Amino acid sequence: MSSRLARVATVGFTAALAMISATAYAGAPSPVPPSSTSPVPTMTERTTAREPTAAASSTTPVAASPSAGHSTTASGTAPSTASVLPVPDRGRAGAKAQGTGPKSLALAITAAGTPQPGRFFEDIGHYAMKGTVSDGAAGTEVTVYWYDVARKRWRSSGTTTTASNGSYKLNPLVGHAATIAFRATVGGKPGASGAVVSNEVKVRVRNSYLEQNTPVASVDSLKNPTVSGSVYPARPGVRVNIQVRRADGGYRAAVGATTNASGTYRASLSYGRGTLATHSVRSAYPAANRPRWEISSVGSIKRVKTLNAVITATRAAEVAKTYRSGCPVGRSKLRTITMNYLGFDKQMHRGVLIVRSNLTGKITRGFREALDAGYPIAKMKNPNHYGGNDPKQMEANNTSGFNCRKVVGNPYAQSPHSYGIAIDVNPVQNPYRDRNGRWWPSRGRDYVDRTPRRFGMLTKGSYLTTQLRREGYFWGGRWSPGRDYQHFEYRK
Repeated sequence: MSSRLARVATVGFTAALAMISATAYAGAPSPVPPSSTSPVPTMTERTTAREPTAAASSTTPVAASPSAGHSTTASGTAPSTASVLPVPDRGRAGAKAQGTGPKSLALAITAAGTPQPGRFFEDIGHYAMKGTVSDGAAGTEVTVYWYDVARKRWRSSGTTTTASNGSYKLNPLVGHAATIAFRATVGGKPGASGAVVSNEVKVRVRNSYLEQNTPVASVDSLKNPTVSGSVYPARPGVRVNIQVRRADGGYRAAVGATTNASGTYRASLSYGRGTLATHSVRSAYPAANRPRWEISSVGSIKRVKTLNAVITATRAAEVAKTYRSGCPVGRSKLRTITMNYLGFDKQMHRGVLIVRSNLTGKITRGFREALDAGYPIAKMKNPNHYGGNDPKQMEANNTSGFNCRKVVGNPYAQSPHSYGIAIDVNPVQNPYRDRNGRWWPSRGRDYVDRTPRRFGMLTKGSYLTTQLRREGYFWGGRWSPGRDYQHFEYRK
């Protein structure tokens, strides 16, 4: 009996095992073969005959570029385009074995935010990328890659997800100038195992640049030269900085200008006004899409000393404190000379002398000769500023001309200044001794001893003295026993 039971049990176990195996085999799916993708035509772009150049440096951070890692070359020209590593369109190579996932991927790129429709320019606008994923679920992640020729690898321009109809969009900023290859992928970089890869799109990014016109070579130190130029591609609203080189070799912004509709700009440069120096000037603006500056070539402007004398009829207001009824010369016979002079601070200033109308040429020739030789003037203000008070303006070391007054130290004599035929120059360094032996101004006593010759002093060999004597002026430094080193008086 035990033997029979054993045989029954064995037969039952074998039958059950066969049924389990048959059930498992019947439920296994059949493998689905991968299908190939249909290629999408590569987008082409129109070309231009002009190849711009520019120089660049980096300062202010901005939004990261999709092509970060590249920059313009030192000369600003676009790097040469290397061949892109071939990436086969893999179709459904990345699809899972059960048949889910995208079958194909398409990519198209156009230029957006550019001043010339259909053209890409360095650091201007963005790439308008779009495409479709076939058989892909909504929310499928799509990454667009660009090929980095310098580093020989694919780099991401950004990632987005598909809409319910399988479409996607991406708008990365345009970066460096080059011809760049792009591919969109699902599931990894181009060339990665299992990745679905789009068609390749190549775009040409043209160089953008800034040109500064050659500035004037030299200019009156007290005038403001104009700095001008243009941007390429031409567009309005670009804020350009006019920069001047510092002593340490760096540059500082001196004035700003904004481009007009034709892409040109101009600005009046006051930097260095009054100095006698050569200034290196360039123009620059910060790139919109990357932390770098677009920079022009450098120009030089030399600020020079020049008399730039302007002669006008003397107005009543100009002699309000120095002219009165009974003066020996009428205002109609006076002229106001406005001219530049080299100050004691070794910078240029604008001053005023009022003299007799027939003496303006002689005075301007004398002061031009002195300026060319580097002779300094402490001040040259209208005596009105001192209320016509001669002792006061002498203490202020003011150079002056017409002043209807009596001789200082001799109230009974009319001063030659009342006739518009005399001028006083740097009274402190060239003091006056009156008939009583007093020296004017009090600050001038340190200069009674005329040796050694010091800054601002006049001697018989000074350029101003020599020239004015040629013009018929007498120099008071030759008077004896009195001395008036500051005084010139016309005697012909």
